Amino acid sequence: MESQAQAAPPDAGISAPVAEAAIPWPKQDLTPLATLEGPAIQAAHAALEEALKRFPKESAGKCAFSAQALEVVIGQEAGWYFARVNRRVDRCPGFGPGVTGLETDWFELYAISPEGEITRYPYQP
Repeated sequence: MESQAQAAPPDAGISAPVAEAAIPWPKQDLTPLATLEGPAIQAAHAALEEALKRFPKESAGKCAFSAQALEVVIGQEAGWYFARVNRRVDRCPGFGPGVTGLETDWFELYAISPEGEITRYPYQP
């Protein structure tokens, strides 16, 4: 029986291939930013997506209104995940630590039920 090589199906969300030489693969063990359980990652992603939906549509494509300018803090209590999305415009090019005139203390808080339902804390930042 002949073996036939099949192309792997394209992965959703994966960009076009990068030249192998351009990828700085780790030479030793990977240094983790964090180690999270799958459900915690899903909760953080859901909160990030909800926060991004709330930005003005006319600001789409601007760094200060993108995932690049956000961070998610995730916690768990009584089987529920809680995700706080912080705005970090200082991560955008052209913005430094002394950013003025922008909302740098902005955050949103979300509760994610054990069933995966997400609810925004009733506070308007």
